[in-house]
Formats: sequence, C-alpha cells, structure tokens
Amino acid sequence: MSTIKSRAKGASTMPFMPEFVPLNKLWEGSNAPYPSEFSARWAIRKLREELARAQAIAMHRNRMMVHPQRFSQVAERAAIAEFSSRVGGA
Repeated sequence: MSTIKSRAKGASTMPFMPEFVPLNKLWEGSNAPYPSEFSARWAIRKLREELARAQAIAMHRNRMMVHPQRFSQVAERAAIAEFSSRVGGA
C-alpha cells in the first residue's frame, strides 16, 4: 500500500490503493501462492489479459502491485479451465 502525503505539516497521510500489495507477496511468506518470483512472474505473463480485466494488477510509481483476492480469483478460474481442457470437459 502506498500513501499520499499532504504538504501541510501535521496532516495525516491518505492511503492510496489500500487493498493492493507489492508483487513480492505472491512468493514470500509461509502462505504464498507461488514458490518463487520466477513462477509468479510467469503466471502474470500468462494471465495478463484476465488480470487486467479483473483489475487484479496495477502499476504505481513503476511498481507492480496486486490485489490478492482478485488475483486469486483469476488464478483459480485459469487453473480450473486448464484442468477442464485436459480432461475434455467444459
């Protein structure tokens, strides 16, 4: 999450994109959905259009940010579609 700082002294900061987190949250931590930075970036390249449509990824100050809930929804739909195509389903 980024913040917008006011020029007035003593003014509070305003959160900017509070639901978005830095990209590294996709591979860092014990509950990370991807095992490495490479695999997370590969998924982003593969799902770029769907992620953009779902507003799950954004660029702010040349930093890629992700919306965890929206990102996981897109990844879940893609995983189900991939499996379905392999078994001849929907």
